[in-house]
Amino acid sequence: MSRTPYIFLDGDSRLSSRPATKYFISLLVLIGFFFIAVPFFQESKAETNRDYVEEVALPLPAYIEPGSVSPPFEAFYNCVRPKLAPLVGSYDEFWFSFVNLTKECDDLEAYRGIDLRAAVNRDEVKHVAYPRKVVESLVMSEDLTMVTFGIGQDVSAELALKEMYPRFEFYGVDPSSYINQNIFEKDLGGKYFEYAISGHEGMQNTRVNRKGGYREEVTKTIGADVFFAEIVQKKKIDVLWMDVEGHEYPILNQLHHNGALDKRGVVICQMHVEMHKDNFKESQGETKKFHDFVWKVLEDRRYIMLKPVFVRFKSKRYIRTFILNVADKECTDLFLI
Repeated sequence: MSRTPYIFLDGDSRLSSRPATKYFISLLVLIGFFFIAVPFFQESKAETNRDYVEEVALPLPAYIEPGSVSPPFEAFYNCVRPKLAPLVGSYDEFWFSFVNLTKECDDLEAYRGIDLRAAVNRDEVKHVAYPRKVVESLVMSEDLTMVTFGIGQDVSAELALKEMYPRFEFYGVDPSSYINQNIFEKDLGGKYFEYAISGHEGMQNTRVNRKGGYREEVTKTIGADVFFAEIVQKKKIDVLWMDVEGHEYPILNQLHHNGALDKRGVVICQMHVEMHKDNFKESQGETKKFHDFVWKVLEDRRYIMLKPVFVRFKSKRYIRTFILNVADKECTDLFLI
C-alpha cells in the first residue's frame, strides 16, 4: 500500500487530492518542529544532568571533625576530599586528574611520623613505611610478612627492602613460573606460588608474562583473602606490593569495612599498588572502579593514599600509589610514631 497522499489513476498518472495535500503539509510542519525541538530538549536534558552531577550530595561530610579519626586520616581526608568532590561521577576526568590533584597532599604535617622509604626496581619506585625506630628492638624479635602479587620477573625492589630491613618473610605470587620462581626463591630466599590472584575464585582473563612477553590468557584465579588466610596463613600482612594487570580492583574491594578480609580477620598494613586502565581488549570499566574505590577509602576512614604517579607506557595508562593503614592498632604501632 502506498504511503503517499495521492490517488493513483490508470497509466500511472497522478491527481492530487486537496485533503491529502493539506494533511501532507501538516505532517511536514510537524516533522520540522520535531527536528527543531529535539536538540533543544536534548540540550535541556544535558544541562539537567550536568546540574545533577555538580549538585549531587555526597554520602560523606565536607570535612572531618578533629579527634574523630586518627590525625593522619583526618589530614588526608580534609585535604583530598575538597579537591575530588567536583569530579564525583565524572569517571574519566577523575582518573586523569587524580594524581595532579592529590599529590599536593603528600607532605602534610600529620604525616611526619611516617618513615617513608623508597625501593627501586627496573622501571619504578616502590614505597614502604619503615618500622618506627622507637620500637625497632622489639620488632627485630619477630619477622614481618611481605607479599608480592605479580612478580614481573624482577625482585630488585624486594632485595632492596631485604637489605633495608632483613627480618621479612617474602611470599611471591605470579601465574607464570618462568624466571619468577627462580629469582624469588634463589635470589630473594622467598616462597613462590604459581597462582593468578583476584577477588574470587574462577576462570578469568589474565595478562600473563611468559617467555616472549605478555599475553592474554584464561586462567584459574583464587581470592586474595583465600591466599592470605589459607595458604600463607597470616592474619597480618605488613607489606603488600601489587601489580596484577587489571585484577587489582576486585582485590582492593576486599579491603573495605566488612569486606572479605575483615571476615577472614586479615589486616593489611601497607600497599604499593599499580592500578590499570584498558589492559584488556574490552573495557573493564576501570575508571569507574578506581573512582568508586577512592570514595570508599574516604568513607572507610582506614587508609590514606600517598605518592601517586601517573604512568604512560605506549597505549597504556597506569596510576601507582602507596596506601597506608592508619586505623588498625597492629599497623599503627609498627609504622606510625
